[in-house]
Amino acid sequence: MDAKILAEQGKQEYAKGAFGVAADLFSQAVLAYENVQDELNAAEMKNNQSVALLQAGKAKDALRATEGTEQIFANAGDLKRQGLAVGNRAAALEGLKKWNEALAEYDRAASLFEQAGAGDLHSVVRKAAANLNLKRGRFTDSQLDVYDSLRLVEKPTLTQRIMKFLIRIGVK
Repeated sequence: MDAKILAEQGKQEYAKGAFGVAADLFSQAVLAYENVQDELNAAEMKNNQSVALLQAGKAKDALRATEGTEQIFANAGDLKRQGLAVGNRAAALEGLKKWNEALAEYDRAASLFEQAGAGDLHSVVRKAAANLNLKRGRFTDSQLDVYDSLRLVEKPTLTQRIMKFLIRIGVK
C-alpha cells in the first residue's frame, strides 16, 4: 500500500484513540517509505509510531521506535524534527521511569527547539520537564523549567502573559 495512505490512516486511527492500530499503520508506512529510499519520511513515521506506542502504554517499544531518527534529522539539518525525535525519546524514557535520562533528553530537545526558533515546542518540552521535576519533589528545578517554558512562547495566553509580567517584576 502507498506510504502516504498508510500515514493518513495512522493519523485517523490515532485521532480516534486506536493507538495500537495507529502504531501498526505507522510501522507499515515506515517500511513503505524505506522501500522508496525516503529516509526523512520513514523517520517521521517512526516518530509517529513512537507517540502512538507510548499512548498505547508500550513505553519500551516507543523508545525502540525512536532509534536512529534523531541522526537522520540531524544529517538533514532539520533542527525542529530533530528536537521532536529527542522529545519523543524523552517521553518514552519518562514512561519507563528513567527520570534522569528523560530530563537530560528534555533539556536537549529544548535546546534544539530554541536553536530552530520553535518557541512553542521549546515551551512544551520545558513544561514536561517541569512536570517531571515536580513529581520528583524537585520544586526549584520545576520552577526554573516553568520560567524557561514561558521565555520563548510565541503567542502567550493571557495566563502566560500575566506570569511573564509577575516574573519580570520579581514576584515568585
